[in-house]
Amino acid sequence: MKKVIIDCDPGHDDAIALLLAAKSDTIEIIGVTTVAGNSELYNTTRNARKILDYAGYEAIDVYAGCDRPMMRDLFRLTGAIIHGADGLGGPNIPAPTTPIKEEHAVDYLIQTLRNSDDRIILIVTGPMTNIAVALQKAPDIKDKIDRIIMMGGAVIEPGNITSAAEFNVFVDPEAAKIVINSGCELYLVSLDVSMKAVFKEDDIEKLRSQGDKISTTVASLLDFFAETHVKHFGFKACPIHDALCVGILIDESLVEFRKTYVDVPLHDPLTLGETVADLWEITGNMPNCHIAMKVNREKFVRMICEHMKK
Repeated sequence: MKKVIIDCDPGHDDAIALLLAAKSDTIEIIGVTTVAGNSELYNTTRNARKILDYAGYEAIDVYAGCDRPMMRDLFRLTGAIIHGADGLGGPNIPAPTTPIKEEHAVDYLIQTLRNSDDRIILIVTGPMTNIAVALQKAPDIKDKIDRIIMMGGAVIEPGNITSAAEFNVFVDPEAAKIVINSGCELYLVSLDVSMKAVFKEDDIEKLRSQGDKISTTVASLLDFFAETHVKHFGFKACPIHDALCVGILIDESLVEFRKTYVDVPLHDPLTLGETVADLWEITGNMPNCHIAMKVNREKFVRMICEHMKK
């Protein structure tokens, strides 16, 4: 079993990532940490607990983390218009009944990594604030991190906040820079690939037709997600960005990666939060990050459908 901590900001695609990991036979979620991003921390934490309770995973602990980026105010606009006012618009999922753990997510990350006999995989599907703060407070935890799989960035295609920057990196570019330069084994699932990992209308109907509680609820989540994409981007399909980070742990052939040097500029407003990749290998810097290059969309859709009905 692959032991993972999921750091997230649910968010429709985060919620599906949580369900995919929880339902996998090869992944053990040892904890979930939340961060402000797609919505304020109260909402993202509540949404994580809500989706896990609804699916019957009350035993998975949830820890609330940083309520703002390291050096900036929280950027809310895109998260709200895409995911709804509470971060998880669509079906009426009951309020959670399992309490949130009292320990701060950063402290939980540090103590869990320090005390683990096993190396742990971190799946990061929101701004990287919690991970960056933990690495700064306790650099020794790096030795216990097997790898960090991150949803974020835009290398070849434009960003979704500015022409250069993707949402998760733009929200907290200082945190992204710390994580990307941490020396950990890194896998970056960027918009270049995640925007191709879409559920089309037929895929949503296939999921709904499975008829079970979770499949029909996820289909309703995707209905909402698809409508916001029609309104703001002009196409009716849902890129399930964050679930790709889980999917590659279930089937490594799902996404093709290439290792190269990546960094994040902080000082020029035009490029703030860009993930700059040395694809031509001209900087002389050592490669520090595996970046996603290609995804098998059909395999990904099948994976989601099959796991939701488990």
